[in-house]
Amino acid sequence: MAASADAPTGPEELTFVKCLGRGFFGEVWKAQELAENKRTFAVKKVRMSLILENRLSDQLKREIKILYALEHPRIIRLHFDFTDGKYMYLGMEFASGGSLFDLLNRAQKFSSEVSARYFLETCSALDYLHHLQEKVIHRDIKPENILIDGDDHIKLADFGWANLIQENKRDTFCGTLDYLPPEMILGTGHDESVDMWNMGVLLYEMTTGQSPFGSTSKETTCRLILAVDLRFKADYDSDAKDLITRLCRKTPSERPKVKAAMAHKFITKVMGGGVGTASASASAAADGMDGRPSLMAARLDRINQILEAKQQAEYKILESGRELEDTQQAIKKEQVSRATVEAQCAEMTAANAARDKELDELRRKASNLQGDVDKYNQGGSKSFFGWRSRGSAAGQSGGYSAGTA
Repeated sequence: MAASADAPTGPEELTFVKCLGRGFFGEVWKAQELAENKRTFAVKKVRMSLILENRLSDQLKREIKILYALEHPRIIRLHFDFTDGKYMYLGMEFASGGSLFDLLNRAQKFSSEVSARYFLETCSALDYLHHLQEKVIHRDIKPENILIDGDDHIKLADFGWANLIQENKRDTFCGTLDYLPPEMILGTGHDESVDMWNMGVLLYEMTTGQSPFGSTSKETTCRLILAVDLRFKADYDSDAKDLITRLCRKTPSERPKVKAAMAHKFITKVMGGGVGTASASASAAADGMDGRPSLMAARLDRINQILEAKQQAEYKILESGRELEDTQQAIKKEQVSRATVEAQCAEMTAANAARDKELDELRRKASNLQGDVDKYNQGGSKSFFGWRSRGSAAGQSGGYSAGTA
């Protein structure tokens, strides 16, 4: 399918009513055609200079071709595309309800009923995409890329090139970091199971109002994702928890297929059992998710429990490693401080020893001096031959005199 014959072919055929969002590559406008039909579109204006500069022309053409081929009530349609040299214009179906992101921001979180319905409708779009002759993997499912029509039904949007034109409502790292599955972080290759991981994260965010792996740094978020560190409140719906933990398996092949997810107990319970098809039920049974326990299902559950325990252990090891690094750094700082103090103590000890030696010498000299003083006080005098008493000196002098006389 291509643009219809009566579709606009240039910007002069449109009235751009309101800017709906701005991004690095361009803008999204609510636009109305000037022709008699006066249809309303969401027109994405992508700057050609940036497309050429980043060598994205082939990718954009390929994605436009895919969009023209998609026909599903839960997927936004592409009605036309053209360029005026400065911008590439993409005329999309206008969703008057805005985005799921804005709706969730206002509501903080959704009830189980609303969450289950939006989940089911998004899975319906994925079921169509994953079973096309040329399979389409969305890769970037998140509230920003899910639009709401006038009847409160979802419309999946932005296939592959969403990061080129979407408004930057979140930090992105090859898509939205909070929604990246482990295999995309590790770069080990991926298939349609990445969409199912995204659906697990989406269901968690819709029912809690929070991101399951959100944190203050990208490094921590990646570590939480790789450890699959999912945490639930004690009163959280056990069936919703089961579905989310199944979808957010670290090993892609362990995640349920889209039909199995649609037939999960949480969805059928909340939606009254009126969901899915015979093929979905058959697929769910094949995946061991039809609600009837079996020996194989029990074994799989046991294996999953072991894997979960392993993942938790890995996370604890990561945390322990970080604590060990912090402790080692503290020990190194203490060792440096201790070496400095010991060097200072050694210097002080050497200085004290020198002073003690000096004091001993002074004491010895003082002792000798005191001995001299004491002998002097006793009446002696010092000559070349040593001390001589005053009395003996007088006696010798008298004898000589007598002899002379």
